[in-house]
Amino acid sequence: MVSESSIIFDRVDFSSILNRIRTATTVGIQIPDGLKYYTSHISDFFRNAGFNVIVSGKPTYGACDIDLDLLSEVDYLLHFAHTKMVEMDRVIYIPYKVDYTIDTELLEKNIDERKISVIGTASYAWKFEEIKRDFEDAGFVVELKKGNGVEYPGQVLGCNYTCLRGLESDAVIFIGDGDFHPIGAALITGKKVYAYSPLSREFKTVNTSDFLKKRYLAISKAMNSEKFGIVVSSKIGQKRLELAFKLQKLAFERGKKAEIIFMDEITPSMLDNFRFETYVNTACPRLTFDDFNRFSGRMISPEEFEIVVGIRDIDDYGFNV
Repeated sequence: MVSESSIIFDRVDFSSILNRIRTATTVGIQIPDGLKYYTSHISDFFRNAGFNVIVSGKPTYGACDIDLDLLSEVDYLLHFAHTKMVEMDRVIYIPYKVDYTIDTELLEKNIDERKISVIGTASYAWKFEEIKRDFEDAGFVVELKKGNGVEYPGQVLGCNYTCLRGLESDAVIFIGDGDFHPIGAALITGKKVYAYSPLSREFKTVNTSDFLKKRYLAISKAMNSEKFGIVVSSKIGQKRLELAFKLQKLAFERGKKAEIIFMDEITPSMLDNFRFETYVNTACPRLTFDDFNRFSGRMISPEEFEIVVGIRDIDDYGFNV
């Protein structure tokens, strides 16, 4: 019978971490919500190796989200499941690597274009050089580019699609899970985007129409707003105060009220206390696009705010990469 801990130990190279922390007495463990199930297994490994362990109770949404409070209490903070985004002393980023294969017969049958670009999140992108060869063996011409500030070629983040700049391919295939990243790729490139999950073997062509309907509705509501809360995250990889001041200036120039709200965890209940009509999110874009319903449709992106105040045309809808 396979141990319930085997998945985490198969996907994380624990032994390579020990040499890097051998001078430590106490280590901090920061784990995303989806892997918190394995907290005891991870902690036991380091305790058995002779370290005191403190586990972060905060949620973590990516490599941009480092528990600085815990870092101040430990010798090293071990940040699981994300690749390096911000260089920080005593923070060790530990990738979570999903091993997988692709069904080239399925992809060859369902992808019309022969010249494609391959993208995905870090858990899958670590294997893209091998996957590129698989596609090429199946007759595809593969564009695999490395973006700015990421670990692997083809790697995308919710706030970083720079590997898609200057794209020459006819289509994009996203390898991984969820709709957020492939929808972003479709809006940024204007090309056909396919999404394929190697684990479920689910394949689909990405459709942005439902997403855009929701975003146009949010923009329309925001155009009737006179008071805006411009939300800035204190998280080290998300803090964009300069952008917030720029957006506030745009609001003032058009006779709108706007306040900059600086906070760590951005939740509907925290924002409801302020009672602004619309909030402009300068932090993680997933708050705007994935958590749209949680904020009652009153959260827009900086690019959407530019449409609201008239300096960007709605036909130019998209994300900054």
